[in-house]
Amino acid sequence: MKSKKKHYRKYLFNFSSSYSGGGLKRLIAYVEWFNKKGGAHFIVNEELRGELDDFSRNKYYFISISRLKKVINLQTYVDRIIKDMNGCDFYYSYNIPMKLNAARIRWFHLSNVLPFMNMSNYDIPLKRMMELWWLGILTKIGFNNCNYISAESKFSLELLQLENNRGSFISPNGADQEINLISSYDISNEVENTAVIIGTYHHKNLTDSYKIYKYLRDNNSELKLEIFGDPDMVPSLIKNDPQVETKGIISHERIIDRISRAKFYINTSKVENSWNSASEGVFLCKESFISNIPPHCELLQKSKVELLNDLGTFNPIMHIKRDNIRSDQLKTWDEIITNMIKCVK
Repeated sequence: MKSKKKHYRKYLFNFSSSYSGGGLKRLIAYVEWFNKKGGAHFIVNEELRGELDDFSRNKYYFISISRLKKVINLQTYVDRIIKDMNGCDFYYSYNIPMKLNAARIRWFHLSNVLPFMNMSNYDIPLKRMMELWWLGILTKIGFNNCNYISAESKFSLELLQLENNRGSFISPNGADQEINLISSYDISNEVENTAVIIGTYHHKNLTDSYKIYKYLRDNNSELKLEIFGDPDMVPSLIKNDPQVETKGIISHERIIDRISRAKFYINTSKVENSWNSASEGVFLCKESFISNIPPHCELLQKSKVELLNDLGTFNPIMHIKRDNIRSDQLKTWDEIITNMIKCVK
């Protein structure tokens, strides 16, 4: 009797530029989902060699792309892989500008909105700003080669200014972990007198996050601050505060553990592609202070929020208590991937 399991052997996913953060989270979700369904093809960064061995029904192509090849958007490796597959029904590119190839259907997913914004507002070093500017140009050119385009929030999709929004979809990150934690949260958990910040990149705007921390400490002199991310990106003024600890880059599981024990979550990002970067904090911490930017507003659109305009921050700050948050908009990875498959069948 033949197995009724579906096979996606003619599906190819290009995550070659992603080996950490949100890109890695989505890659793992797709790898797990397709492995259960019979397998698909994945182009993966060389940094992840050996990390996907448990999902052996998929086929992996590990590559390392030079900076020059990225600049000229050379993608001959995709053509070689499609030839090796003996044809491709569906090609998915995770934030890699789309080139015309032999796939029957081509889907581009946006994960970085900075190339489509006025980057002078976000404290980005000049060299990185030029890289992002060029990435934006290549990405826009690539739209002509796409059948479908997705982004992780309504805000991000609208930034692309797609004509008639044809073939465009909101495809957020799955919130399986948040959903599970919310459903199993123990209200009796001991809360530590700590505030947490996740991420230290320039757009995370740590200077404003520190202002929020100092604001909280004015009425809570023993409050500690923990910062997770590259410690070299943390301004000296913040690092030198004896009540601040820089924790460096740690596993997602340990971050979740710290968030769930903390009293406050702080996120003053100036810009985000998705609200997922804030969802873990607002659903797990007792109270949260997050910037009033469009993706964060999408996350909290049905929740009771206090708006703080007088803290001297780049954006107004939304103060949320965990008990006042609605989680209706959270979706599982199975829902997200299944919806994508329905679009292209």
